[in-house]
Amino acid sequence: MSYIIYKIIGNNEFAYRVTSKWDSKKKQSRRTTEYLGKVIDKKNQIFEKVRFKQHEEKIILDFGDGYVIDQFLKTTAFYPLLKILPTVLQETLCTLLYYRICHTGAMMHAKNWFEGNIIKLLYKKAEMSSQRISDALMLLGDEHIQRQFFQEYIKQFSTTQQGIIIDATSLPNQIHTPMTTWGLSGEEIDKQLRFLLVVDKKTTHPLFFRSLPGNIVDVSTVKNTVQELAQHNIKDCFIYHDAGFFSEENIKEYYINNINFLTRLPATRTIYKELIKNEAKLLENIANGTKYGKRGLFVKEKIIDLFGKKAYAYIVLDPKRKGREIERFLIENLDDKKKKNEDQEYDFINNGIMVLVSSFHLPKEEVVPAYYVRQTAEMLFGFSKDDLGILPLRVHNDQRLNGFLFLQFLTLILFVELKNKLGKKHTVEEMVLTLKKLKCKVYDNNILVSELTKEQRVITEKLSVIVPKTMGI
Repeated sequence: MSYIIYKIIGNNEFAYRVTSKWDSKKKQSRRTTEYLGKVIDKKNQIFEKVRFKQHEEKIILDFGDGYVIDQFLKTTAFYPLLKILPTVLQETLCTLLYYRICHTGAMMHAKNWFEGNIIKLLYKKAEMSSQRISDALMLLGDEHIQRQFFQEYIKQFSTTQQGIIIDATSLPNQIHTPMTTWGLSGEEIDKQLRFLLVVDKKTTHPLFFRSLPGNIVDVSTVKNTVQELAQHNIKDCFIYHDAGFFSEENIKEYYINNINFLTRLPATRTIYKELIKNEAKLLENIANGTKYGKRGLFVKEKIIDLFGKKAYAYIVLDPKRKGREIERFLIENLDDKKKKNEDQEYDFINNGIMVLVSSFHLPKEEVVPAYYVRQTAEMLFGFSKDDLGILPLRVHNDQRLNGFLFLQFLTLILFVELKNKLGKKHTVEEMVLTLKKLKCKVYDNNILVSELTKEQRVITEKLSVIVPKTMGI
């Protein structure tokens, strides 16, 4: 026995044939339903079979890298501070931060990355055309906007009781702005600008940056940097920096402003030569021995007069470094008959030695660890150049250039947050590459996320980010 039933779905009517059959095994009647189609003429039972369309798959996007970094950023104390920046800029800025973390390419490629990433659905107001990015960098380079940000950021993130680290690096480039000038970069003279970074010793967070013309030497930048930091209430602090920032003017400025410091003494200074002459021969004594990690060192303290003020000099000898330097000297000189002179005496007393000077006393076992905290700044410069693609510079306007460096500074903050959260077993680069493999399928009204691998799950758990299986649009 069979009959036809009708159902109205939306604006259309559809017909189904229902057939009843007796099931002899189960001793009961069973019904089967057959789809006949859309009703064209109900009286004459004319139907057209129209299959219901499934949700059409629109696109496959990279999901893991953009989504996880976005969710992680929103858990940090840094994220609310981005609200200080102009509202019109915020979605574009967040997108650029994610792009800089995920991709080290030029800004001109940001739109291609954006179009293939879930971020384009999460930040629909972000504008990634080259012109809009250029406009965003121009806005970020505004001094008033940066000043508002640093007032709040430094207030929240500075722990000045532990000290700050000041360091600078050269950014060689061929861009045409007054900031780019000829200057010494390593042992070469190149067109460049200087990127000065202030880092919190305790948290390793970048605190402040300055961009300077390439021909400005490091020693002349400290006074203005300290004065700018004072405007943000960073006054009574310890400063750690390398020999490039050592000068009589800077040291006197520290004493006048009651700022403690620890720095390396340049080997060209008379006081350095006198300390080596008087103290180095007696340095290798067990009484001066100390440990730095797995290394054994000799450290001797000497109270000195430093530009009319009491200071502490620490003569540090690294036996392994001394051995390497002597060996390198012998290899380079003994086979060269032009250089070899058997009557000439070679003085190896300077090998493996550095001299540190400080305004305060340090136990000998704390001297080298205290000085090497300044490597934090060098590490951040390395991240900027190797991981975050700060070079080559491609902007040709001073304000836009300053905006790009500010964007780089903000990216560095997010990078440090990620690095600290991931710990030593995963690098940020490894995290990005691992999470990039996590894709999603975008349908009309829904997003389906692929299954997490074991490694992806470990990383997301470290970052305290929960990855959904589905998401609405």
